[in-house]
Amino acid sequence: MFLDRNLSALSAVDERMADRVRNARRGADLAVVRSKAGPPTLKAGETALHSLYDPAGEARDWVAHHRGDIDGSSSIVVFGFGMGHHVAELLRATDKPVTVFEPRVDILRAALEASDLSGTLARARIVNDAGRFWEPGMRAAGGALRILRHRPSVSLSPALFAEAASRLDALRAAARGLRIAVVGPFYGGSLPIAGHSAAALRTLGHEVEFIDNSVLAEPFLSIDKVTESRPHRDILREKFGEFASEAAMARIVPFRPDLVFALAQAPLRETALAALRERGIATAMWFVEDFRHMGYWRSAAAQYDHFFTIQKGEFLSRLREAGARNAAFLPLAAAPEVHRKMEPTPEEALEFGSDVSFVGAGYYNRRKMFEGLVDLDFRIWGNEWDACPALQGFVQRDGARIGTDDIVRIFNASRINVNLHSSSYHEGVNPDGDFVNPRTFEIAACGRFQLVDARSGLADLFRLGEELVCFDGLGDLRGKIAHYLANPEEREALASRGMERVLRDHTYERRMEEMIGRVVRDGYEPPWKAQREREDPARLAAEAGRETELGRYLARFEGLRSLTLRDIVREIRSDNGDLSRAERIFLALSEIGR
Repeated sequence: MFLDRNLSALSAVDERMADRVRNARRGADLAVVRSKAGPPTLKAGETALHSLYDPAGEARDWVAHHRGDIDGSSSIVVFGFGMGHHVAELLRATDKPVTVFEPRVDILRAALEASDLSGTLARARIVNDAGRFWEPGMRAAGGALRILRHRPSVSLSPALFAEAASRLDALRAAARGLRIAVVGPFYGGSLPIAGHSAAALRTLGHEVEFIDNSVLAEPFLSIDKVTESRPHRDILREKFGEFASEAAMARIVPFRPDLVFALAQAPLRETALAALRERGIATAMWFVEDFRHMGYWRSAAAQYDHFFTIQKGEFLSRLREAGARNAAFLPLAAAPEVHRKMEPTPEEALEFGSDVSFVGAGYYNRRKMFEGLVDLDFRIWGNEWDACPALQGFVQRDGARIGTDDIVRIFNASRINVNLHSSSYHEGVNPDGDFVNPRTFEIAACGRFQLVDARSGLADLFRLGEELVCFDGLGDLRGKIAHYLANPEEREALASRGMERVLRDHTYERRMEEMIGRVVRDGYEPPWKAQREREDPARLAAEAGRETELGRYLARFEGLRSLTLRDIVREIRSDNGDLSRAERIFLALSEIGR
C-alpha cells in the first residue's frame, strides 16, 4: 500500500530513481522492526539505523544538533536515508533544498514499503550515485552547502560515503570558482570557440588564463616559405610545435590552474600533458572537429583526463577503445554577446544584404549544390571558392576570409541564411552527418532565419519545423527558399523561436557549466586537494612534541597508516563541536593551499 503511493511521488520528481527502487530486492541483512513508540525502524545486521524506542524523538534531537549547519547553509546534503525519520524532521525545520545520498537502494525500498513518505519524497532529492550531485540547484548553492551525516547509515558503507564527500568537495570548489587555463590553437575554426569558452568561464565566476596561440599563426604558416623540401617542413613544424607547447606551459605552470581546458589543435604535446598530470592538474580536450577527417584524436584520447566531442555514438565508443578515461558529448553553442540580433543600417543592408546568403569555405559539396542557386539573389562569403568558375560572380570580396563582426552583419542582413555542413566527397547533403556546426547556433542567436541541411543530432537540440527548418537536397532547398521568401511572417516567427531556444539552452555559458559538471561527476579533484607526499601521523606527532597542543591533536590519527591535510580537514568538518586552535590552523592552511 505504502510502496505504490511513495513510488508515485518519487516518479514525479525522478522516474529513474523510482525504477531503481521498484526493481530493488531487500538485502538479507535488513529487518524492519516496530519501535516501542510505534513508528517503524530498520536494522542492518546488528546496526539499528534509528532508535528502537523513539525514532521520531531521536530525529528531533538530530535536527537540533545540526541547527547551526542548517541555518548557515543554502543547500543541505544528508548522508543516509534509513527509514527517513530524520529527513522528514529536517524538512519540517527548513525550506532549504535538501539532497539525500543513500547508496543502498534496498534500504530505500524498505523505507518506502514501511510508511507513507510521499511528502518527504516530493521535497527531498534522493541520489544513490555520487556523480549525480552536480545539478543546477546544487551548483548555485555549492559554496554554502552543508553535509549532515546520519551516522548509523554512514557506518554501513563508509567507503561510498567517503567518495560522496570527495565529490561534494569538488562541487564546492567548482561552485566557488576554479582557476582554469584555456589553450587555443594557432588558427582555424576552434580559435573563436576557445575565446568564447574563456569568456563564458569568466562570466561563470572562474579565474581564467586564456593562452591565445593565434599570435604564433603567422610564423607557423611561414614555414612553407622557408623550404620546398617536405621532410624539412615537417621537421620544422614539429620543432615549432614543441616550442609552442613549452611556451604554453610557461604560462600554465605559474598560473597554477585547477584545470587545463584545451581546444582542438591546441599545441600541447604529450610531454606537457604528462607534466601536468604529474602536478595533479586535470586536463580536458574539446574536440570540435569531425573525427573522420581529423585523426589525431587516436593519440590524444588517452593523454587527457576528460575528452569532449561534438559527435556521439560511434566516436564515443572509439574514443574509449583508444584509451579515453572519460569521454562525453558536448555540442557547440553561440555567444549572445557576439552573435546578436541587430537591424542593419541602409549601408549595411546594401553591402551585406541579399535574399539568400552563405558564409563559409568552398568545400566540394557546397560548390556542387550552390551551382543550383545561381538564378537567385544569392551571395557567397568566404574563401576557397576558386575551383568553381560558375560561382565566381556570387563570391564576395574576391573570396577573402570574413571576420566575425561582418559575419554577424551578414546573418542579420540576409533574408535566408543557408547553412550547409561541409563535405569533401558528397555532392550535396551528407546523409551520415552527425554533428552540428557553430553556424547553426550563431545564426539562431542572431534571431535570423536559416535553412540547415538535415543532421542526425539536430532534433535533440531544436524542435524541427518550429525552431529550425531543415532541407535534404537541392530540390527541397529551392522549394523552401521560395516558400519562406514568400512568407516573411512565418520566417520571422521561426527565427524568433530559434533565438529563444539558443539563449536558453545553447550558449557557451551553458556548455561550460556542462563541461565542469561532467568533470566533477567523473571524479575530478582540484590539485590543491591532494597532498602529493603522505605523512606518517606517528612521526608528525612525535616531531610536534606529544605534550604540545599540536602533538596531542595529531596523535588521534596514529591509527592511520598515512595522513594528508585533506584527511585532517575531513575529520574536522565531520565534527560539529567547537574548533580547537589547531583545527582552526589546519582549516586556514587548507584555504591557503587552494
